[in-house]
Parts: sequence; structure tokens; C-alpha cells
Amino acid sequence: MNTVFRNRFSFWSAIAMGFGVSTGYPLGIIAAAGTPLVCLTPGTRKAAFRSTLGYYVAATWPMVPGLDRYSGQSATSLIPIAMWVLAAILLSVPWTIAWTSDRPFDCLWRVPLALLATIVPPLGIIGLASPLTAAGYLFPGTAWFGLAAVALVPGIVLSTHALAWRRRCAVSCLVGASAVALAIGGHLFTRSDAVPPPEWIAVNTHFGDVSQPFQDFPAAQFIQQKAAKTSARVLIFPESVVPRWPESTEAFWRESLDHCRTRGQILAIGAGLPAKAPAERNVLEGLRDLRAYDFGAAIDALKGTGTPRTINGSVVVDGLIKPRREPVDNTMLIVGAESAKFYQRVPVPVGMWNPFSRISVPLRLDSPGVLPIDHQRAAVLICYEQMLTFPILASMLQRPTVIVGISNTFWISHTTIPRYQATALRGWAKLFRLPYFLAVNS
Repeated sequence: MNTVFRNRFSFWSAIAMGFGVSTGYPLGIIAAAGTPLVCLTPGTRKAAFRSTLGYYVAATWPMVPGLDRYSGQSATSLIPIAMWVLAAILLSVPWTIAWTSDRPFDCLWRVPLALLATIVPPLGIIGLASPLTAAGYLFPGTAWFGLAAVALVPGIVLSTHALAWRRRCAVSCLVGASAVALAIGGHLFTRSDAVPPPEWIAVNTHFGDVSQPFQDFPAAQFIQQKAAKTSARVLIFPESVVPRWPESTEAFWRESLDHCRTRGQILAIGAGLPAKAPAERNVLEGLRDLRAYDFGAAIDALKGTGTPRTINGSVVVDGLIKPRREPVDNTMLIVGAESAKFYQRVPVPVGMWNPFSRISVPLRLDSPGVLPIDHQRAAVLICYEQMLTFPILASMLQRPTVIVGISNTFWISHTTIPRYQATALRGWAKLFRLPYFLAVNS
């Protein structure tokens, strides 16, 4: 195979695999397992970079509408596009460095090392479309062995290029047979999903943007009524269905939570906890915010006599603007018969985690990945974390017994991202043979 044809074949194959991943369907994600092969077979390092970049650009394009939404109405649409391309370039760098032409045996360690570089921080924070996500569908129930197979097999196949034809065929057949045997064994012994804990349910909602004015009260009413009507012991609600949970919210929920405690019922609710105020925020700044809020206009809006609208997240009623947003921690609160909180470890970069913003959601890479709930150990993945590899693997090291995912997808409902999140979560559950729950607000 001449170099020009090999480069072109690698480039277009990588793009095809990337588009397959972007669909969010299991077959597309399975095809991504071959990404290291097509990205490292070109004849030059430049061609390898071009192929890898094509893969990541094609695989992550659905993120552009989401980034556009987060950047705000005042930002140019070029910013999300620039961020998308920059992320693809950064993720392509480890594979470009891993490429080699004169030492094929080095692929035995170069491929796993490149994979590792794209899934652990700092690159792991944007480590989307990882080939490792295919492990659960290829080798269900095999846990770390299946993960190792996806990481090692491409390097072994690439290293055979240094062998004579007969030996290359023999090694390739042996590796292929071993992978097929592992896949068949996994599918035979895991024909059905793991049995979920009894009396656990995940509740999907359709609230839309709950952070908009006067939308949080109907959402809270729904959650309380759902808890009162069902006999389930553990109810899981989506991310951010309670946008803010200050002390006043705690008081509003007190009667419902007392009822839950009496019944032995546990609510897992996606909520925003007010973060600690930064040191530079003083009393005068607080008074300025208080003066900016028009209580009369708010009462008129509640009565239906005002016309509320929003500008960049601020509420405008008859030309009067309410105070700006305050920083919050994105969490899953456990309330009712048990009490705990789980902090999101990796918020959406720029959109939520922005070190240069006053309202940035903190990055908590060292936070626990497992939360005890009702005698179970739940590996919790909040929205964006479901698209990454690092958070789920960090949780698996802590030996969970169930996987819990919560997300808020109203702003990306017109893209394939919600499907990818659900497919990836189910894939990890299949790989480690664990029951899973996914609660989504759309």
C-alpha cells in the first residue's frame, strides 16, 4: 500500500469513525475502538495528526450548539467554533506524538500511553469520544480486562508490521482469536443487564430551563407530589431541577422532607448549592445588589400583571433588573431518610467551570466518586461527566455497586448529545456488570 493511498484511507476512515461516534448509537461507539489503528497507520507524522484531528472534529461537532448556548447572546458564534477546534487539536497531540514509522514495536506502549494522556487530567477534562467507551459493548462483564483489551490490541496489531509476513499473520490471528473469545464469553455470561436495587426509580422530567424566573416552584411542587404518591424508597431526579438550595429552600421543603423521613424515603435531587462568597465580596456590594431588585415588580409578575423577560440570564420586569447570579456548586443532594451531598467533579469547561468568572462552578478532581445511598455504593456521574472517561474509571476504583447518572439536556435536546450520554452510561454499566439509573430533564 503506497503512502499516499494509506494517508487518504486513514484520513477518511477516521472521519467516518468520528461521525459514527457523534450519532450516539452503540455501533458508532463500537467502531471508535479502531481509532488508534487508523490514526497511527499513515506514513508521516503530519498525516497522522490530520487523521486524528479529523476524527475528533467529526466526533465532537454536536458540542458546538451547546457551547454557543453557554457563551451567551452577546458572544460571537466564532467562539464556540474556535473552542471546538482547539479541543480537537489538543486531543490530537498525544496521538501525533505516539506515531512512529521506524520502531513499530514501540506501539506496544505508545498506544496505551496516548490513550492514557487523553483520559486523565488535564486533557481528560475535555477527553471526549474516547475509544475506551466501546469496551462495554465489545466485552460486557469483563471489567478491567475488557478495558485492557481495547487499550492494548491496537498497539499489538500495529507492532506486527515489523514482523515477517507469516509471523504477522500468526500474531494477528492469535490476538484476534483472543479478543473474539473474550467478547463471546462476556456476551454469554451477561445476556441481560444487572438487576437494579429494589424500590429505586429514576424520574425523567420535562421542565425545560428551571433557572428561568418563576419556573423553580412548579418543579419543586412536582418533585414533592411525586415523592408523596410513589411507594419507591429511593427516587432520583435530574440535574439542576432545583437551581438553588439555600436555607430558604430548606425551609420550603421541610414538611415534605419530614414526611419522607417518616416513610423511610430517600430523594436524590440535582441542585445548586450556594458557594461560599469570595473574599472580595463585601457588604456594600451586597447592598448594591439588593437595591437593584424591585420587589414590587416581582410581586406584579407573580400576580400576572407584570411582563417578565430575560436578558443574559437577568430578569427584567418593566425595565427593572434583578440582582446578578451568584456562584453555585453543582451537586446531587440526598435528602429525606438520609442526608448527604455529592459535588460534580468535572463541570462543563468554560460554560460552568471558568476560573476567570465570578460565578464559576469549581473543578473538584479529588472529590469522592462514590456516594453511599440506601446501603448501596453509587458511582454518580453528573451530566458532562457521562461523556468523559476519567470520572467513571475513578469511581470504579472505589468499588461501587450501582451507577447513577443525572443530566439536564434541555439546551442540547436538538443534538445527539443526550443519546451519546445514555449510550455511554449503559456501556460502562455493561462493562462492569452494574445496574444503572439515568434521570434526565429535557
